[in-house]
Amino acid sequence: MGALSALVAARFTHDGAVDWWAPPENPQRDDGAQARAYALAPQTVDLLKELGIWTALADKAQPVGAMQVFHVQPAAQVDLLASDAQLEALAHIVVHADLLAACEQATQYAANIQRKGAFQPPDPLACDPAAACPPGSTLTIAADGKDSRLRRAAGILHSRRDYDQMALVMAFTTEQPHGGMACQWFRPEGILALLPLRDPHQVSMVYSLPTAQAAQLKDQSLQEIAGRITQDSEYRFGKLAPLGGNCQAAALTMMTAERMSAGRLVLVGDAAHTVHPLAGYGLNLGVQDLLALRQTLQTEQATHARQAKDFDPGHRRVQQAYARSRKSQVPQVQWGLDILWRVVTGETPGLAGGRSMGMQVVQSMPQLRKWLVGSALSGRAVPF
Repeated sequence: MGALSALVAARFTHDGAVDWWAPPENPQRDDGAQARAYALAPQTVDLLKELGIWTALADKAQPVGAMQVFHVQPAAQVDLLASDAQLEALAHIVVHADLLAACEQATQYAANIQRKGAFQPPDPLACDPAAACPPGSTLTIAADGKDSRLRRAAGILHSRRDYDQMALVMAFTTEQPHGGMACQWFRPEGILALLPLRDPHQVSMVYSLPTAQAAQLKDQSLQEIAGRITQDSEYRFGKLAPLGGNCQAAALTMMTAERMSAGRLVLVGDAAHTVHPLAGYGLNLGVQDLLALRQTLQTEQATHARQAKDFDPGHRRVQQAYARSRKSQVPQVQWGLDILWRVVTGETPGLAGGRSMGMQVVQSMPQLRKWLVGSALSGRAVPF
C-alpha cells in the first residue's frame, strides 16, 4: 500500500515532493506475504493501469474467469462467472513479489517521489497527531500495516477481534490445469481457497483453520501438506505437489481504527482496518481507501481552484471529508465478512444443512448469481 499511496499522492503535488518513507522489505516477514497471492478486483486493476503499474504486471497476472464455491457437508456448489457481470475476469491473481516489484518500479519513474528510510516518530507514545507526521509534511498517509506505528503515535485507538484462526499460505503445482478457475471449500474444519496462478499448473492456497489445527498442519512436511490439501480440495485439480518455499502462517483478526484521520494524518489499508481473508477483500478494501482519498483531494482541489485559493491537502476539511467517505463502506465490509464467517463456520444444529440449501437456491437462480457478482465487484456487498 505504501507505493500505491505515494503514487496517488504524487498526482496532487506538482510543485512539491512526495517523501515515501519505506525501507526495503524484510525478506523474513512473519505474515506470510512472500507466499501470498492477491485477487485484484477490477477497480484495483483500473487504478494500477492509471498509475502506470499494470504494464509491468499484465503478463504475470492470471485472469479469473469463474469461481466455484463448494459446501462439503452436506454437498452444494455455486458457480460465479465473470460473464454474469459482463466482465472478462472476476479478478486478476498476482503474487506478492510481482506486485511489489511493479509498484516500486513505478515510483522510480515518478520524478517527484523521493524514497527515504523508515520514519520513526520521535515519541511513539506521544498520542499527538503532529508527532506521527514527518516535519514539514502537509499530508501524511499512514500505510504502514496493521501494527501501524504512525497510528499509535497519533493516539488513534483501535479495536481488535481475534478469530482464533490462522491463515496458512502455500503454493502448489497441480496435476490438472486450473483453467483460470478459483475454488473455495467451506469445510467443517475451515475455509480452503485455491487461486490460479499464471502458470496453468500452479495455484496459491489460503487455508483458514483454528489456531491449533493450523499449527499442527504447518508442522507437517511439505509433501504431507500437499497430500492433505489434495484430499481437502477433493482432487479438484488432481494431485498437488509443493512449489518450493515453506508453508507460511498468519493470525487472523478484525481490526478497526476508531478514526480514519487525525491532524494531518490519514490512515489507509491495514493501518485502518483488517478483515477475514475468506473473500479476498483486504488489499482491495485498502485500494478503495486510496480511491476515496483521491476523490476527496480532487474535489477539494477543484473547489480551491474556483475560489483562487491555495490548496492545502492536509487541511481539516479534507481529513473530515475523507473520513466521512469511508464511514459506511468499511464497517459494512468488515461486519459483512464477519457475519459470513460466522455463518459458514457455525456449528449450530441444522446450520450446515441451511447453508447447503441456501447455496443450492443461489445456484438455481442465474439472476441472483449475477447480482451477487456485480454487487461484490462494486464493493457494495461481499462475495462468498
